[in-house]
Amino acid sequence: MQFFQKLGALIEQRWRDKNYDEDAFPQIAADALAEADACASVDPVEILEWVHHAPSLPVQHDIESRFGNPPVTLYSGPRFYIDAYYWLDGTTAVHQHAFSGAFQVLAGSSIHSRYDFSLDERINVNMAVGKATLRSVELLSTGQVRRITPGAKFIHALFHLERPSVSLTVRTMHTPTGGPQFSYLKPFIAIDPFFKEQSAVRKVQTAVLLLKMKHPRADELIGELVESSDFHVAYLVMESAFHHLTGGELQKVFSLSSGSDRFQSLLERARLRHGELVDRLPPVFEELHRQSSLVSRRTYLTGSDERFFLALLLNVPETAKVLDLVRQRFGQQDPADTICDWVTELSKTRLLGSAEANVLGVEDFDEDSALALRGLLSGLNVEQIVSGLADKYNWESRAQLETDVRRMMQSFSSSVLLKSLLPQLGNLSL
Repeated sequence: MQFFQKLGALIEQRWRDKNYDEDAFPQIAADALAEADACASVDPVEILEWVHHAPSLPVQHDIESRFGNPPVTLYSGPRFYIDAYYWLDGTTAVHQHAFSGAFQVLAGSSIHSRYDFSLDERINVNMAVGKATLRSVELLSTGQVRRITPGAKFIHALFHLERPSVSLTVRTMHTPTGGPQFSYLKPFIAIDPFFKEQSAVRKVQTAVLLLKMKHPRADELIGELVESSDFHVAYLVMESAFHHLTGGELQKVFSLSSGSDRFQSLLERARLRHGELVDRLPPVFEELHRQSSLVSRRTYLTGSDERFFLALLLNVPETAKVLDLVRQRFGQQDPADTICDWVTELSKTRLLGSAEANVLGVEDFDEDSALALRGLLSGLNVEQIVSGLADKYNWESRAQLETDVRRMMQSFSSSVLLKSLLPQLGNLSL
């Protein structure tokens, strides 16, 4: 497209004037995107029409569609290229980049999260352990631009709210000092998702096969594998084992503990070789399970407001910050009231084929439940919530009311959505 040919030529000239200094490229790209204002000149559908009708396209740099649904290369130069990324499914992993550049929201909006990672131990060039912590969260709207710097200086994640959302990215081919392009598995693991070693892949696949077969020696053979493997392979095997042993619907329905017990036994085998490093794994697996559970509900959350709520639950671990972002998006509405309205609607939405009562995962979510939720969002404890309900209904005896409220809180703590919204539920004495 002519617009992007001009944009690419402008960036090429400015970067050449800086002697192709990689450190200068993010600002050059960001300035050029802001000045060109593609949002005022380019309709994302026009890009799709161009793909359909153009006799030839620039070199398409991500033909495997690992990033974007799909990515479309609009300009390809000798040192950088410009892509449009179309997003339908909302989320990207927490990651860093092995390139530099800038991106702009062409259509839609996104929750943009920045992270820091404090390194404790580098396992090898493809894996490290440390602590990932949230630095900031912002709501990006159409036209906004952010620079991309390579490596751990720019660790981030995006959740795209509208279907589709479209982003433009101007990026270099590769920055050697920025690799490997780690993904960060909160809270403790950094791993290169592009590293594939043949024997490691086969070890994980055969472990999964044994579990799916329900082979009587599965635990014995997998235990021997994690006890004899390096930590990277042990992690990959244990991640698969966690998914297969603790993530099934049957276990949720019948409250079976055998899967968890088997997984704990495998952890002990891994600990024989890797010691305290193994203690980093369960919180990572629990977080992966939480994210998977939330994302699986995305099918039932079709509106932009609902997807915004899901994005907050996935990315923002602090109730106060969730409330602040809701306030930013919805202006003068009380954010606690807005969230209570969303939660009430989710309590009415069924999950097809699931034993859970609804998308929320809480049975009998009624007006009193909403009042209790609003109290938690306002920072009240259980006793204060009981007092508020007692005053509302003029109850003289509080014993039964307190029992009911504690039962209500117990049901809240079993909901992956509400536990993500209210981390303090895990600290309540119920």
